[in-house]
Amino acid sequence: MATETRRPVEATEEEVERWVAQKRELAASGEKVFTVEDVRAYQLDDDEAWELITAGNGCALCWANEDGSPGGSFVRHAVLDGAAYLLLLDGDEAIPALRHDPRVSVVFDGGDGIGAVTVRGTVDFVDDPAALVSVVLATGRHDGLPEDRVAEHVRQSRPGRDRVVRLNRERWVTFSHKKIFRG
Repeated sequence: MATETRRPVEATEEEVERWVAQKRELAASGEKVFTVEDVRAYQLDDDEAWELITAGNGCALCWANEDGSPGGSFVRHAVLDGAAYLLLLDGDEAIPALRHDPRVSVVFDGGDGIGAVTVRGTVDFVDDPAALVSVVLATGRHDGLPEDRVAEHVRQSRPGRDRVVRLNRERWVTFSHKKIFRG
């Protein structure tokens, strides 16, 4: 089997100089070099966004701590009855922070260049053991775990300590890498 030759990831100084010179020439000619003024063509519609969120393997949850400093962590999630629920484990610093200020930003990444959905909104704590069990079951099954492993995850969940929050979307920003084409 032949060894694949990989291009270096880092750019050489010569490459950078060549591309900068090309961009300067384009700018000097009055041609638009790059714009992010209108990215609507790269956005996902609502169905595509929910499909990405549902299929995702987790998300990055960001919040503000009581002192105003940023916080963030990767969390598991499930989409149940048309809403996204996040699973927060006992000891997660997000729990007291979100009780103080429920505003969040959550990034769902579709991976493999599919795209991303960033949700800005708030969360509501769902203090119901049935909700915790539902989210733990959904995340375990989504991961393709055998039922005995899923059952073990449910047994290990701690109602009253592990928390489920419901994500309330105020706004979202979507982006699909697959919709970009270069002429």
